Amino acid sequence: MTLEGESADPDILSTGLDDYAISGEAGGDEVAGSDDPFFVSKKAAAVFKHKLLKTYFPKFAGKTASTEADKRLAYVDTHAGRGAYDDGTAGSPLLVAQDVAGLRQSRQIDCFFIEAKKSNYERLTQVLANNMPAEARWHVRHGRASDHLREAVDFAGNAPLFMFIDPYGLGPTFDEVVAVLNRPREGHGSKTEVLLNFIAMAFSRAGGYLRLTDPTPQQTTTLEHLDAVLGGDWWHDIYLSSDTTATAVAEIAKGYADRINKKTGCAWTLMPVRDRAHKQPIYRLVHFTRHPDGLWEIREAAAQAGAAWRKYCSPPPASDEGSLFTLEDPFPAEEEARQAGWIDAIEHNARELLARRGEIVLPRDAHEVFGPETFGQAWLKHLRQALVRLFKEGILEPKPLARELSKYRGHAVQPDSLRRSKAVEVLPPQV
Repeated sequence: MTLEGESADPDILSTGLDDYAISGEAGGDEVAGSDDPFFVSKKAAAVFKHKLLKTYFPKFAGKTASTEADKRLAYVDTHAGRGAYDDGTAGSPLLVAQDVAGLRQSRQIDCFFIEAKKSNYERLTQVLANNMPAEARWHVRHGRASDHLREAVDFAGNAPLFMFIDPYGLGPTFDEVVAVLNRPREGHGSKTEVLLNFIAMAFSRAGGYLRLTDPTPQQTTTLEHLDAVLGGDWWHDIYLSSDTTATAVAEIAKGYADRINKKTGCAWTLMPVRDRAHKQPIYRLVHFTRHPDGLWEIREAAAQAGAAWRKYCSPPPASDEGSLFTLEDPFPAEEEARQAGWIDAIEHNARELLARRGEIVLPRDAHEVFGPETFGQAWLKHLRQALVRLFKEGILEPKPLARELSKYRGHAVQPDSLRRSKAVEVLPPQV
């Protein structure tokens, strides 16, 4: 069933949303037009986001709705874009539509999409009409995210809620995000999560307005909007006192997540995404959840997304000049060495943790076992391989099994031998 709404503005992005242009990123699943091959084909920056969403959301749907009497949950996309790219590649709305169809025998996934640009809204509506199951319940609204957030939360009702916020510019305000995460819900647990794109370039450009002696009225308005997005002007001193904008944005992103945590009690995971051309992240995704399983699964999803992103960003194999043959692709060997380093690092961390505590309990100890070198990069197979080494060495019991790894409880068998661990070097991500 398709329920459509529309704002009075014929194209809301063309009037009054100049601050949305500061990000340098299309946001959602926006495309720049058929004459731009970079946007007509799959948008590079979306590779990580879409792999993460495709990996994580079915886990959220499976776990949160399992104890609901009607097996219902809600998905909200606040900046949905066109739904699919001009070459037919699925955007986030179409990916979720596939989940709606694939899980319909066991889960009722009701969806609410918001899109500010009229042409995108019309295309999105058509894409969903062509791909949603006939019995699915979904809404599409044309307008600003802030104008429809209340309706979206009401639409979710008492069901578990997952909200994806991938804005064109600065996005919803701090208070709006807090209100979503703190929505009242009957039953056990909040079951409310938000995945938000904290676009680095938007904050870099907007923050630069602080250094202007005579900002324009639009720049002043953008700074006021940014204060509302970040929950106050606390970020001004950070930006102005930082050596680089990259350093400032990194600290502001963490400060934002910490402030959301204090207002909601939600734990957060910050995921920087960079490619070979950017030493600093081109954007950061931040995920908010109250459940340990949410932290565990988003880490696994981020690792899977990172692998897809590295592969996408890897340059094609070079050709030997004057030869008809392409040289061997260096990426597989680089990736194999990178993952081997992760296993060594995890083994080192696990050995040290056993020496200190005499046990490893997952998911409680996930961050310590993975460590800063591999957290969000390595995934379960690397964790298991590292723990199996300790099991085979006779210092860890019981044997870690793949199907039960997320709830593994292991204890040290020979504590005196645990200190044989040595420092390891981990190959950097390269992207």
